[in-house]
Amino acid sequence: MKIVHMADSHLGFSAYGRVDGRGRNLREETVYEGFERAVDKIVELRPDALVHAGDVFHHVRPRIKPLYVFKRALERLVDADIPVIIISGNHDAPKSQSAVSPFTLYEGMKDVHIAHRYRYEPFEVEDCLFHCIPFCLSPGNYVEEFKKISLSGKDVLVMHGMVEALWDKRLRTVGEHELKDSFLKSDFSYIALGHYHGQAQLSRNAWYSGSIEKFRFNEAGDEKGMLFVDLDKTPIEPEKIDVRVTEMLDPPPVDCGGLSSEEILDKVRDICQKVGVEGKIVRIKLKKVSRESYRNTNPMEMGRLRAKALHMEVLPEFGDEICNWEAEPMEVGQLPAEFKNFLEEESFQDNIPRAIRDDVISYGTELIKQAAETRTTETFDAPQ
Repeated sequence: MKIVHMADSHLGFSAYGRVDGRGRNLREETVYEGFERAVDKIVELRPDALVHAGDVFHHVRPRIKPLYVFKRALERLVDADIPVIIISGNHDAPKSQSAVSPFTLYEGMKDVHIAHRYRYEPFEVEDCLFHCIPFCLSPGNYVEEFKKISLSGKDVLVMHGMVEALWDKRLRTVGEHELKDSFLKSDFSYIALGHYHGQAQLSRNAWYSGSIEKFRFNEAGDEKGMLFVDLDKTPIEPEKIDVRVTEMLDPPPVDCGGLSSEEILDKVRDICQKVGVEGKIVRIKLKKVSRESYRNTNPMEMGRLRAKALHMEVLPEFGDEICNWEAEPMEVGQLPAEFKNFLEEESFQDNIPRAIRDDVISYGTELIKQAAETRTTETFDAPQ
């Protein structure tokens, strides 16, 4: 039996604020395009099943566009006689059993098997049993759900989270849970993991497929794509499937000590020409920059250079200061949603009393929303 293992599509992810003539976020559209190319590749390969190991969507309440893009993909796969096994991840799973999962929209579709109810679910496809443990509300729940597994002989475990061996690489997102290394049993034919965005082998039979897109600059050097797995081979050696997606470039920092404003611009021009920035996401880091020289760089020329890329960041390090190049900026518009997710996570870990949970979430989210809006307004009044 042959399967394709993918994860972390994050449909609905948007960034950088650039839009096309129809007002659509350009980064969001490139994520959809990359996902659809991945589906093209899967249909071409004709596996016996597709396994998606979580975070199909970037938000727990996706808008219509990502829901439609995914529905269209499922229909294409089913029409090609490719069964689909999906689990929810920390991004697309509600943090309360009272909330409705976006995956309820796809229940009942022929040959589409979805585990999203915070509990273990097995799905049989041909002669293989897929043991699916989706996002759980508490880290301790994974152990209890894992105990429910009964092996059949040809078994694939599907989970979403950061295995403790890679915990130092955690993404620090809401609902990020640690998975014990003890889950990585050799009894399984294959273990398909999601959440970590780089491709990685954890044991003889356990792999992260990684995401197909690069979402942060600290992923710029990661290997991306999907994995094609033949379960009948011993040992299993997944074949890496590359998918053409938006390039993210993060060249080494450039020393600009003692350079004039025009010389700094020349450095940026040289990098743009060398790496080819058209349609790409680029970060250019400048070391030991004179504040006065950088302040006097021609803003129109710098703007023209930026306009060639899908997105370009120029990050100066002034004098002797030390920059944290890995700090990832967040779009201001994302702050209320991220803060609401944080409060919901805290409440369901009992860090906020349930009696006042809704009031705290509503008040806190509105407060952050107003704070974000101070970029364009003159007053800030906390809700009464």
